[in-house]
Amino acid sequence: MESNSLNLSSEKDDMKLKSISPIEEKLLVVLKEGPLTRDQLVKKLAVPRTTIYDGLKKLIVRNEVKKYPLFATERSRGRPQVLFTILDDKK
Repeated sequence: MESNSLNLSSEKDDMKLKSISPIEEKLLVVLKEGPLTRDQLVKKLAVPRTTIYDGLKKLIVRNEVKKYPLFATERSRGRPQVLFTILDDKK
């Protein structure tokens, strides 16, 4: 009996990993258009920055979205912009 309960709990864990929130769905739809920064996503979706960040973090953990820096040119200063894009095999 215990083996059945272990299988059920692992199935529930798998379902939690596969479930996607509405914000994550919106992020995936918008990112299909091309790579965007977090600020661009905030403006496009009209959602708070922290909500965008949480959604992106979950998508990165699930290997659906990739984060990479866009290095500045010689004339620019400051931190590099960070772009988010859908992984190639997910497009």
